[in-house]
Amino acid sequence: MADILEALIQASEKAARIARSCCENADTLLVAEKCETEANTRFDKDFKTVADVLAQECAKAVIIFQFPELNGHVRGEECPEIGGITIGLQGTVEGTARLLSGALPLATATRMAEAAHSDTFENIPLFPVDLPAVDTSDLGVWIDPIDATAEFISGVRGDAKPGHGLPCVTVLIGAYLRSTGTPVVGVINQPFYNGTGRIVWGLHYNNFNLNSEELHTSKEKIVLMSGAEKPEIIERFKAAGWTVNSVPGAGHKLMKVALGEASAYIVSQGTTFRWDTCAPHAIILARGGNVLCYKKRVPIRYNDDEDLETKEYCNKDGIIAYINEAILDEIKNILS
Repeated sequence: MADILEALIQASEKAARIARSCCENADTLLVAEKCETEANTRFDKDFKTVADVLAQECAKAVIIFQFPELNGHVRGEECPEIGGITIGLQGTVEGTARLLSGALPLATATRMAEAAHSDTFENIPLFPVDLPAVDTSDLGVWIDPIDATAEFISGVRGDAKPGHGLPCVTVLIGAYLRSTGTPVVGVINQPFYNGTGRIVWGLHYNNFNLNSEELHTSKEKIVLMSGAEKPEIIERFKAAGWTVNSVPGAGHKLMKVALGEASAYIVSQGTTFRWDTCAPHAIILARGGNVLCYKKRVPIRYNDDEDLETKEYCNKDGIIAYINEAILDEIKNILS
């Protein structure tokens, strides 16, 4: 299991480097509106950047290089085409830069290509020697290369609102069992955390659980919700004495639950997708919590058929992410 965890960490850092490479010249950040089949229906318009697409393709390449048996089972949010160009990692920095220069100025394309071809990440943590073995032929992977793209765009351009922007951006890579759909490995990379970035990870496999970070503990009960959540749900939690906060980014909110900085994250509508929840779900499971379908109260599963339309990968009945079973009991009482 150490090998697959290391591969996901390496893949997340390659994506993070690509995201950070965009910060030198915000004026050349190519932004494209997603087509109807790609877009999140929560937004009037949904966008992606060259960085999103290249980060995804590079993360895929890192994972498949180490585990060829996963070819065809590593999936991501983004369609590789943007601005009429199919983005992919070429054999050399120069080759990738030439490809990207069809959509970006050459200097920007070169800087991004250098990040894509950068050396292996060396700051891999030391894992325990007794990590369980996992059959990699039973694994699938979901990638969200740059979650909170709108915050990424505004942060790079320097016009993000306070509490928004680059600190809310995450790279999400999660592995699940194709046989059951259960998430087993989660990696969340914050490319812009404290200016240098950080990586949060967790393992949940059979009875084995491990997390990279200490759990934050607080007596305050905090539930995270979107600013577009139904007012009646927000008022129920406030009436029960909970603090209701709205922060950007599904991955960012789920990470806060995984770290114990929030007790729960609730979405009553279908505005998150498998790539948003898979990685944080594994980390939350390792904490003793879970991510459930909001309406049916059953765990989210990730072994959907390959090559469905984007909307088919939506968590269409909403989600409830929570840190422990006692919190879930309180949530059920509030919502009942």
